[in-house]
Amino acid sequence: MASGRTARMNVGSTGASARGSRPVVVGVDQSDSARDAAEWAADLAAACNAPLRLVHVGPGVPVGGSGPSSPPWLSELMRGTERAGADTDVVETAGAVVDVLAGQAAEARLLVLGSYGEGAWTGMLAGSVARDLINRAACPVAVVRGAAPQVPPPRSGPVVVGVDGSAASHAALMLAAELAESLGVRLVAMHTWTDVVAGPHGGPRQRSEDDATLAAEGGSLLDSELEFVAAAHPALPTERYLVEDTALRALLDRAGAARLLVVGHQGHREVDGLMLGSTSTRLVEFAPCPVLVVKPSGARGPVGGTRD
Repeated sequence: MASGRTARMNVGSTGASARGSRPVVVGVDQSDSARDAAEWAADLAAACNAPLRLVHVGPGVPVGGSGPSSPPWLSELMRGTERAGADTDVVETAGAVVDVLAGQAAEARLLVLGSYGEGAWTGMLAGSVARDLINRAACPVAVVRGAAPQVPPPRSGPVVVGVDGSAASHAALMLAAELAESLGVRLVAMHTWTDVVAGPHGGPRQRSEDDATLAAEGGSLLDSELEFVAAAHPALPTERYLVEDTALRALLDRAGAARLLVVGHQGHREVDGLMLGSTSTRLVEFAPCPVLVVKPSGARGPVGGTRD
């Protein structure tokens, strides 16, 4: 973590069993987007019985002799997360926002960011800061937004997850199922297929298999992955969709009615000037709902604490 003084304060006692488990961490500033992200994260943390940590990165941390002094907006934000039932911890520190939040992510279940911030330094833009944290953070990263600035994120609808058979996709599916069950909503699992894929040199290539074969292979893959969900969450309402389209278009079509969109992230690789693996990045930039990005190493056990 960057140098600077850090102040921590516990401000709630609403979830004693959550203490000791990994927190849901939220980067906050004075923006409406950060407030929406904090409130969204508080609902999720309370539903999952996990502690919540608000992290404010600023030019300095005023610390008095009897304890930390928070700005009024941060105190108000804390009270709001308490009202949502989240057991809240606060960190205020100076430093580079990406470095600080990446450091906090090392012990987090989830890292949550807003998407319509006041400036790049706040970490609240779904631009380079969010992309850096998606690639650097050791935990899943959620970028929270509504359909437009000043529109809060949705509080209803299913958890939608893309399934492609990769390790990142499997981690995303299992985390999506856990969150859907905790939130009391259904899980929508989607696999897409197309007969045009990237060739060995980055250009488009027509697959030799016919449509029926591609659809059958996709259906078998989706059914196999959903067996893991059924075993871990037998009571979870689950919908299965097999779609002939690109993953980006199909998931964006579903995002308008989703409470949360969950997608695996393999990282980026460049082949002859074509950047691959960018579906998660495009969803973060354009989806009209919160997007949770999960890497294979980012699923480290349940989000919540031990339940009573």
